Amino acid sequence: MAMDSATRGQQTRDRLLDAAVQLIVEEGWGAVTTRKMAERAGVRPGVVHYHFDTVTDLLVEASLDATRRELGKALDALQQQEGPAGLEEVLHTVGSYSSDDPIAVLLSETLLAATRIEKLREQLSELMREWRAMTAGWLEAQGAPDPEATATVLGAALDGLVLHCLLDPQLRTAPLTDPLERLVGLDSRPVAEAADG
Repeated sequence: MAMDSATRGQQTRDRLLDAAVQLIVEEGWGAVTTRKMAERAGVRPGVVHYHFDTVTDLLVEASLDATRRELGKALDALQQQEGPAGLEEVLHTVGSYSSDDPIAVLLSETLLAATRIEKLREQLSELMREWRAMTAGWLEAQGAPDPEATATVLGAALDGLVLHCLLDPQLRTAPLTDPLERLVGLDSRPVAEAADG
């Protein structure tokens, strides 16, 4: 059965998005060109601009898609469990990144690019707001105090932990669940017991 033009077009677009992710990881945003993109995706250079107005538009969409998937994984890990077990799942996800992990490199490149590309910054900010809102809902269901502000602090702490784990792989095995529980107000142990460790 012959493939229709819409399906072929979507497959080409998907190949371009995959190629963009690979090239961002391998060479960084600034080094990606239409020619490199076309070669990696196995298309003519004109096809790149048929699907995307600029290479930057393609890079923005590719990086946002990948970021959306990663945020979804972290949120799923959190929501699959209740209370401290949810935080443990998120820490497991955070600890799975390594300094040469393509998604970690892509996320780092995306954050840097967002400081220069307003469209990317705005859309990345919107993704983060959505993540914080859903996390706040989970925190509220767990009985955490001030869930909106706590979701913001938790997100910042997790971002920092990703960075620290990338730089110091030994942190991936550090016992961090208890401090996170205390941070978000989910530590169920009495204060004296928590202080003893």
